[in-house]
Amino acid sequence: MRVCFFVESAFLEMLKEKPVGQIHVADILGAVGICKGTFYKYYCDKYDLLQKCFTNEYYGEILGSSHTFDQFTENSLNAFRKSPKTVLHAMSPDDSDSLFAYHTRLTAQFLRRDRERAGMTENAVSERLIALYAENVTRLTAEWLGAPRHGQTEDALGLIRAARPALLLEQE
Repeated sequence: MRVCFFVESAFLEMLKEKPVGQIHVADILGAVGICKGTFYKYYCDKYDLLQKCFTNEYYGEILGSSHTFDQFTENSLNAFRKSPKTVLHAMSPDDSDSLFAYHTRLTAQFLRRDRERAGMTENAVSERLIALYAENVTRLTAEWLGAPRHGQTEDALGLIRAARPALLLEQE
């Protein structure tokens, strides 16, 4: 598994310099000095590598310490602010395999879980609201990280909470 460490380290270094869409498997192979077969033994493609990197580097800790949507959001912001450029390069809203889509899905899962704990039931409207709000949360997170001097985590949390549709907080 030492190979995975070197591959993931090289990939995260590349993400500091350019977006995931501009990184090719051949770049990673050259940086680490391995052949295609070795890469594909451990990863399906660069997006599989991306998800594994971020699970190991960020989401393992975030998910392990989050029990509610608010905790997940705050823990994500705190973890991402450590290396905002890397996270931004991994979050391409135009790429369905990017970290943007993965983070949006996780955000929606926490919203559903909170609603379930509160005894709220889902319907087509609430499901669509959850999906839209989760995408907005991810977009706000990315915008906050991309700001020249992003403020305190509390500032971003305030914006995210203010953007929450009232219908998500109420029982239908």
